[in-house]
Amino acid sequence: MNIIDFHVHAGDFKLLRDDIQELLTRRPIESNVNVAEVFSQPEQLESYMRRNGVSRAVLLAECGPGTNYTIDSEVIANFSKAKDIFIPFGNINPNYHDPKEEFLKSIKLGVKGFKFYPADHGFNALREDMLYVYKMCELMGLPILFHTGLTAQKDTEQKFINPLDFRPLAENHPNLVLILAHGGKPYWYDEASLLALTFPNVYIDTALIDPLSLEKDFPNLERLKNKLVFGSDWPVVGSYSALLEKYKQANISEDILYAVFYGNAERILKEAFNKQSKTIPQALAEMSIY
Repeated sequence: MNIIDFHVHAGDFKLLRDDIQELLTRRPIESNVNVAEVFSQPEQLESYMRRNGVSRAVLLAECGPGTNYTIDSEVIANFSKAKDIFIPFGNINPNYHDPKEEFLKSIKLGVKGFKFYPADHGFNALREDMLYVYKMCELMGLPILFHTGLTAQKDTEQKFINPLDFRPLAENHPNLVLILAHGGKPYWYDEASLLALTFPNVYIDTALIDPLSLEKDFPNLERLKNKLVFGSDWPVVGSYSALLEKYKQANISEDILYAVFYGNAERILKEAFNKQSKTIPQALAEMSIY
């Protein structure tokens, strides 16, 4: 099976906070895999992904307390260099960055989209200084992910986690590809489904959703098949091969599996890259004037 994974973490393991290191190594992994090394070394991560049938992997920056503010857009852009398998997605933390400056910096670095963590970083996604970022992502064709659902980070208030929190963005930015990471796990699957079925620009990624309960969590699975993208959330998920085995055991139809594992993500990325090829060079040229 050809796989595009929309939700992979990487960086420098030794710079992570202790509780996040524990989170990334909590679940069983393949016997010959060292999580810290694979997480930190592009060659090893590429090899691991390819062994599991992954042709493209979206790597997510996360510049917040759990990563000691280390895994920023620059780290992920550099990690992805010279590796066609990796697609770098940046991060902006408005409690740490100036959103406009960090957006422009990230574009210059070559990021292809963003992931935002309102729950983990403790900010309302609708705050004024982030609206510029969403508008620019919409204009330039950069998809964005939001963490939705409960977060495992120890010092969060579990706020800004309901998928419906992001409805105003879907309404006000109809050309912005908005992906609800984790689908609102474990309590807000219905809300995530409602947004995905209501708005053409809204999708759900499957990160940390148990494949064996996918049809129970999303009873509208047949209607949602073109709105779901596969995300592993490696290395939080543990063994990649065990995750794929669960999908086999789930007896999900082949057409749904194709759409989730490859077809939907391929369409999103193709359209995004086509738009970016027209908009980003012009934007960079205009930046160089100032």
